[in-house]
This record gives sequence, C-alpha cells and structure tokens, in this order.
Amino acid sequence: MIQTDGAINQTPLIVGDLILLAPSAAPLLALDLETGAVKWTFAPPEGVWERAYASDGQRVFVGVKDKSIAALDISDGKIIWQKDLGINMQVPPFVNDGIAYVPTAFVGPELTPDVHGRTKLFALDAQTGEEIWVFESDNYISQTPAIHGDRLYLGGNFYDPTPIDEGGHTRIYALNLADGSPLWNYESEDGFPKRLYATRETVVFVAYQDFMNGVDAQTGELRWRFDTGNWTPSFLGAGNAVYFSSANTQVFAVNANTGEALWQFDIPEGTFNYLLDVPVLLDGRLYFLTQQGDFFALDTATGALRWQTKTDVSAARTSPAIGGGWVIIDDIEGNVYGYK
Repeated sequence: MIQTDGAINQTPLIVGDLILLAPSAAPLLALDLETGAVKWTFAPPEGVWERAYASDGQRVFVGVKDKSIAALDISDGKIIWQKDLGINMQVPPFVNDGIAYVPTAFVGPELTPDVHGRTKLFALDAQTGEEIWVFESDNYISQTPAIHGDRLYLGGNFYDPTPIDEGGHTRIYALNLADGSPLWNYESEDGFPKRLYATRETVVFVAYQDFMNGVDAQTGELRWRFDTGNWTPSFLGAGNAVYFSSANTQVFAVNANTGEALWQFDIPEGTFNYLLDVPVLLDGRLYFLTQQGDFFALDTATGALRWQTKTDVSAARTSPAIGGGWVIIDDIEGNVYGYK
C-alpha cells in the first residue's frame, strides 16, 4: 500500500509498467506497477481535473484547469503538446485510431455553472493536437463519447425551464465520425448520462433515473428500457451485452440490443453491498469490487460465482484496475493497494 495526497475518485489506468492516477487536488501521478514508487508527476500551476485523463499507450491525455488539454509522453510525463479548448474538460477523453475525442462542460465541480453554455466535442490528432473537427452541441455538459463503426455518440444535459421531478433534460447525439456532422438526437428526462456504449444496433446509457436505456443507433428512437431496481453507478459494455449492478446487491447481464436479462447474480455479503463503478471483463470472467470491499469473479456467460475474497479496502469509490498480473484498488483516503 502507498499513500497519496488526496481522495481517488477515478479508476487508475494500468499502462505497461505504470499506474496512472490523479488524486483530488493533487498532481497526476505515474507509479511503478511493481513497487508503487513515483516515476513522474504532472503538476501544472492551475492543477488537473481528477477524472479527466486517458491514455493510448504512448501518450497520456489530461484536462488542465486552465481550459486546456495536455498530451504527455508516457515514459517521462513531459508535455508533447497542449491545446487551449476555451472550455473545461472534466471527464476522460475517448482515444480511438489516433484521434482524441474531447468532451467539455460548463457545469461541474469547481465550475461556475452556466446552463446556457454550449459544449463542444473536439476531435484532435493524438500525435500533434491539431484540430480535425469540432462539434458544438446544445448541451451544457457532455459525457465521454462512445464509438461504433462510422458513428460517434455524445450524451449530456441541456437547459429547459420545464421542471422535472427526478432526473434532468438529457440529449444524446449521433455524429458522423469522419466530420462530426449530426445525424440525429434523442431526448429524455433521465438526467446526466453516467456512461454510453454502442453496438451496431443500439446506443446504451444509464443516467440519474437508474434505468438502462437502449436507443436505436439508426433512428434515435428508444428501443428498450430496463429498470435496475435501485441506484446504479455505471456499467460495462462488451460485445452485445452490458453488465451492471444496483444498490439492491444484484448484478445483471443484459442484451444490449433487446434489453433482455441474460442472467442475474445476487451478492451474498450484506445489504447495500453493491458493485462499485464499472466491472472488469477479462478472459471470460467478470471481476468487480463491492462497496464493502469484497472482490468477486463471475463466469461472464452464466453469472456463476467462480470465487470471492475479502480485501483490506472499505472506502473505495472506484472499480479496480487489472493488468500486468496486478489488481490495483484505491480509496477516498488516498491509499493505493496492489494485489499480485
């Protein structure tokens, strides 16, 4: 275990022999995977956004609190390029095929809210930072996008004076991946999307209302809606399935195209012991950490329990990172635990 200088609210990234993480109000850290020793830090004077980082294996892309994005060399943390966006980026960019797709926000932690702001999605060359295209939305906040085939899907919230009892005014855009031109949009009252995932047929998202939603990828019409039964922090999409948990201690696998439940697993350890954040899929097994520090491995096809164990972590907020033969778990006290 090592101690960092702030709560860790975003799942670390394992990239090669490094662990990347950004403790709250602290620099971006690169730790040695084997020892936990600090290899390099990125500490601009303005600070970095703790949830806004991603990597393509060669570079690390991180949101800086001066409304810019910086691309760092993974080997030493030195800046390769930095681009002024004019809007803050508070969630991870999506890096795909040499392009960084960068969402932005006018509402979020430490920001002066501007619900009339119009966020932009930037498509930047990952090597140079050169702008390939930019799409200006009518949303005031946008989530990390999802991509399938020649389409990109961008979700967030937009301003509407009509009051809503629970949730928020939600808009999902389908964009042409080549130039960012809009194809359709879908609107609902689900609230801010926690995650988006796309198959050839369907765009899946879950938001504040805790329903899994499947939107037709061609038409933008709602295909299905699955009641999770309770608070759902996020989900994992893989192939034609999505995997998630709700606070009633149930774990689900659902067909992403039809909304049909494939299997259900009931977490046996206590009440309100739900899956944290996003599970990890590896070699036919679904791994996840629970709110009470229990670690599970399920058979992905059937949901059958393969094994479970108790960890030393009881204050984690994020899912574990798995890679290089290691499981990395962090918590709100800034502790980072490595399990071989």
